[in-house]
Amino acid sequence: MRSNRILPGTRWPRVLLSLASALALLAFSTANADEDTPAESTPSEPLTVDLSNWETTGFLKLEEFCLDCHNADYQEAEVDLSLLSTADKVRDNSELAMHSISMIRFGAMPPEDSALPTIEERRELADQLDDLVFHATCDLRPKPGRVTARRLNRAEYNNAIRDLFGVDLRPADQFPSDEVGGGFDNNADVLSLSTMLMEKYLKAGESVASAVIVDPATLPSLKKTFADQTLHTIGEAKLASFGEWFIRGDGMVWVEVEVPIEGEYSFDIRGGTNVVRSAMNPSDDDSGEKDEAENDKKEVNDKVNRCVMVHDEEGRLIEILDFNYQEKSGPTDGESFRKTLKPGKHRFFFSPTDTWADELPKAEDRQDPWRIGESISERVQGFTDAELAKTVLPAGEKIEIDRRISSEEFNFKFKTVSIDGPSAHTRQDLPKTQKQLIPRMARQRGDRWEDVLKAAEVNLEPLMRRAFRREVSEEEVQRYAKLVEDATNRQESFYVGMQQAITAILCSPSFLFRIELPESDEARELAASGEAVPLSSAQLASRLSFFLWSSLPDEALLNAAKKNELIDESKRRDQLRRMLDDPKSNSLGEQFATQWFGLGNLNARDMAAFGGNEEGPSITVDDLAAETHALFDHVLKNNLPVTELLTADYTFVNDSLADWYGVELPNPKEANQLQKVSLADAGRRGILGHAGVLTLTSYPTRNSPVLRGKWILENVLGTPPPEAPPNVPELEATRAASADATLREQLELHRADPGCASCHRVMDALGFGLETMDHLGRLRPPSDPSVADATGELPGGRSFRGAMELSEMLARTEGRRFADTTVRRLLSFAIGRELRPADRCFVEVILNDAESDGFRLRDLVEGVINSPPFLSTSVPTS
Repeated sequence: MRSNRILPGTRWPRVLLSLASALALLAFSTANADEDTPAESTPSEPLTVDLSNWETTGFLKLEEFCLDCHNADYQEAEVDLSLLSTADKVRDNSELAMHSISMIRFGAMPPEDSALPTIEERRELADQLDDLVFHATCDLRPKPGRVTARRLNRAEYNNAIRDLFGVDLRPADQFPSDEVGGGFDNNADVLSLSTMLMEKYLKAGESVASAVIVDPATLPSLKKTFADQTLHTIGEAKLASFGEWFIRGDGMVWVEVEVPIEGEYSFDIRGGTNVVRSAMNPSDDDSGEKDEAENDKKEVNDKVNRCVMVHDEEGRLIEILDFNYQEKSGPTDGESFRKTLKPGKHRFFFSPTDTWADELPKAEDRQDPWRIGESISERVQGFTDAELAKTVLPAGEKIEIDRRISSEEFNFKFKTVSIDGPSAHTRQDLPKTQKQLIPRMARQRGDRWEDVLKAAEVNLEPLMRRAFRREVSEEEVQRYAKLVEDATNRQESFYVGMQQAITAILCSPSFLFRIELPESDEARELAASGEAVPLSSAQLASRLSFFLWSSLPDEALLNAAKKNELIDESKRRDQLRRMLDDPKSNSLGEQFATQWFGLGNLNARDMAAFGGNEEGPSITVDDLAAETHALFDHVLKNNLPVTELLTADYTFVNDSLADWYGVELPNPKEANQLQKVSLADAGRRGILGHAGVLTLTSYPTRNSPVLRGKWILENVLGTPPPEAPPNVPELEATRAASADATLREQLELHRADPGCASCHRVMDALGFGLETMDHLGRLRPPSDPSVADATGELPGGRSFRGAMELSEMLARTEGRRFADTTVRRLLSFAIGRELRPADRCFVEVILNDAESDGFRLRDLVEGVINSPPFLSTSVPTS
């Protein structure tokens, strides 16, 4: 394709305005053009093509060489080239014209047994028809085309769940495989929605919701109260009528619990002191001279709090409790505290002391609380399991109630010790997403939940904004929050209600589909008039993120969309560069490059059948694909010329691939990580030397120059060969009589069939250039007979020997063609549809803008996102 149709550096609006007043695209006018672009520069002139010249020259050649087989009466392969007899017919049948150009340039037609044009005649015919198609599609108001409302494919769904909740759950792995259209599985026209898939979406939504929010009531917990004989005592103690243990002197009580999960547990201890300080510490003044009133006042003042030390099984003081004075037969006081516990068996000891609470420093002033219970700590540490076992009342044994307990001897009573937990917000077995998704909890009062609707709205609004890739209204949020309220009205928990609301969000068309309808009145007017409709900032944010990340927009991109910044080219460029620097842009290699180069088909390869793991470290299809992903990502991140994919004298390998290629890893300590290594002396260059590509284009026991040549034609040169004619025999059916015939000799016999020769002439030549490497991409020794066959010649006398020369020759002579293939694949992947003939206008502009700098990959990506097909869409008027 020639590069002089649109001047290099021409901006989009200037090109389009020179063709027609495309008002719909003015919203994306590059008002802030590059400073080095002269203000007075004029738009490029429309192509001047002599339309009548086609009928008197070009079509006559088509008639001479092609119409015998492709006419209205006899349509070989269902192709009627009489439909291209006039310029108007070429315009109406532009797709047929483009297909014909490919066949003429490729040399597939006419077949070898027909009258053949010369090389010059072939070139002139293809160029003349090409110019006519370009004039028809690009000089008459090119439209960006429309994209069908499309659902998320499996990769996009998985990535969206990952980025929405921060967990890699991959529920879409259980979905049916996505159909492929135009080489990509994000093509809107093939992303259908079956009843079975809708059921899968519902199950996936429920499983995701259950994974990111869990009702704590369904998890293991501890809720235990110790009293009577389950509250173990150490030292002399007596059990009173109402179940209180009265402790003498240095006695204590203890309990043992099994903590199920780490978290914060609440302790509640019921007890109290039944002795006044004056009884234990009589006044020095016992002369009896004070009157009765003074003595009554002193007795009341001495009824002050006493302390209980709480120790764990290792003797650590974990809490000091202050207990009030209680009458011997009166109600018990309650003291509580919270403690974070790890799972496992725990013992706790509760020891009343002779220390009065008002004699201790205030809690905030206790510098060294450990020393307060030091003697008790040492005592607890000394307890053996056998000693403690003796304090446990055997099952079934009754404790005698004592109704005559001396308050002076047994001066502290314990009623119960309760341990409950863990608290919902401290559980270590809750999903990490729980706090993020429920920043506000509804209040629970017994079996009732309060403030549910408001709490749910606060929780759901940010989630819906991310999931739906746009701002959401209060009414919209309230509809989903009502699901939570309805659940609690049915006596389900707030957590269950949140799960149901999240399931509904994940099954909403706003999440599952990317629908790009006009949002403003102005856009709707343009749509009604048949004009192209500019996408809104929110829609552009979604296109950007699914193009570069195969996932949802992040917060920064949504905020830019909210400020309407993405319709500004400079701010859109800033977002593009930020997103490409993000690790999530690796998905462009994992999704786009994988499908462009067909690496997904490696999954059908049985490496054992290929003999790939006979010796040394095993190599997997993931290893093979990862190498190509890494090179693509390197070229993208560093904005290298796209031809670097063909000429790179380095690659990225882990230990398995390093052993495969016979190279040393720079850092053996990170053997599992992909590392950059030199291939300067390895006899291979770029992706044509990658083991994944070479394995993909081979059979389990031998190379296939045909498959390899076909791969180069499709994925490098962008000219897929036609399907083989019916009844053409396989290679094995045309073997030479000699058992020693080489693969080249066998293919030469295959090409003797005129129906095969036209395609295989170029295809086989390309494939033979890779014969220096075997069917698993390993370099063959120079003595291997196949290495001598690794030569070829392309039209124009371009000869080469071996894979290195082939890669470098393609980069040197077919650089623009490879860049053209790259842009076409990028654009198709970015907008989710196959390209039409009219899209070539936009591809040409992207290429012309990037040509002076060597077609750098980032520049091509930037050109795609600044193109009308990416920035706007057409909407059906009916």
